[in-house]
Amino acid sequence: MAGLIVACAEAEGEAVLRAELPIAGQTLIEHQARLLAAAGAAHIIILVERLPAPLLAAIDRLKRDGLGVDIARSVADAADRIHPEERLLLVADGLVTGAGTLDHLLSHDGSAILTLPDRPETAEWELIDAQTRWGGLLLLDGELMRSTSAMLGDWDLQSTLLRRAVQAGARFVEAPGGTLVILDSRILSEPVQDALGREAAEQPRGMVDRFIFAPLARLAAPRAMRAMLAPIWFDWAAIGLTLLAAIIFAVGWAWPGLVLLLLAGPVEAVGRWLATLAWRHNAPENWRVAATGAAWLALGWRLFRDGAGWGALLLAVTAIALWVAIRDHHRFIGRPARAPLWLASLDELIWLQLPFALLGLWVIGLGAAALYLFATLLMTQRLTARKGNERP
Repeated sequence: MAGLIVACAEAEGEAVLRAELPIAGQTLIEHQARLLAAAGAAHIIILVERLPAPLLAAIDRLKRDGLGVDIARSVADAADRIHPEERLLLVADGLVTGAGTLDHLLSHDGSAILTLPDRPETAEWELIDAQTRWGGLLLLDGELMRSTSAMLGDWDLQSTLLRRAVQAGARFVEAPGGTLVILDSRILSEPVQDALGREAAEQPRGMVDRFIFAPLARLAAPRAMRAMLAPIWFDWAAIGLTLLAAIIFAVGWAWPGLVLLLLAGPVEAVGRWLATLAWRHNAPENWRVAATGAAWLALGWRLFRDGAGWGALLLAVTAIALWVAIRDHHRFIGRPARAPLWLASLDELIWLQLPFALLGLWVIGLGAAALYLFATLLMTQRLTARKGNERP
């Protein structure tokens, strides 16, 4: 599948393209391209009439991130880059939506048109017939794009493709609920951004993530997006805090090390929340997992050196081994389809130490973590075995 983004219209009230407007910590064109890539577009064509420096910089960032992006300066140029038998998903100029909308349209075979009912609140959308308006997404084949290019002349590409798709009998697919907006002015960026944030598919890793980190991320993420901060910066900051905690544990400062581990969680959560909104990849989770394992081992070693005996070091190693077993189970057998919220995650293990540390029971805290991981491993095995038995 290919993606085609139209990026020609100017924003209202200023001499910039809609595609340059900020959304979710990046430009609109980046948001659209990453959304298409997440939906399965192998290559993405951006149709532009002029190429200002901010738009060129945004396209360079997409290419550095490994997205297959091409620039087309004319409709004929865009058509030449699309195979006649290739599925093509066209995104209207300035459209902002979420993955659920794209998935809904792509679930239909053949050509399909995203539609909205003709109501007063949808009056700004292009009219298809007396009852229906276009929702800004159009799924067609490359041949229709090529034939339309050959006869286009001075007509508008979006409207002409839409009319030809209607004439060819494309299926009308009503838009599902969710954000669907034409971002045509800068003043709309913040409310649209907030709407996307509310809809971001949250997949909490546990109770700490849901009840502590998620509210903090919702407060911090809008400021980070307005500052155009990349999610990867938060990911590496969390990894750095965790490695620093391991060093501090090793030199004998237990409490400062634990505080750094506790802080790493919400920092990583902000980065993950931003990445979800911006359709970017996080830094590999394995880095933070490895850093936390090093911190755990350093804590066990320090407790052993301080007179807690070999048991402290053994419990730390046991906890690490159980965590590796759980991750290997996820990798080779699969994750539970509906995992209970209480199953252990990295941050659950860290925050579990807090009450034991307050009571001065550091070794018992390591033992509680090991038991928690063992219970998680047993439940994971049980749930994945049940999932396998339910398959036809």
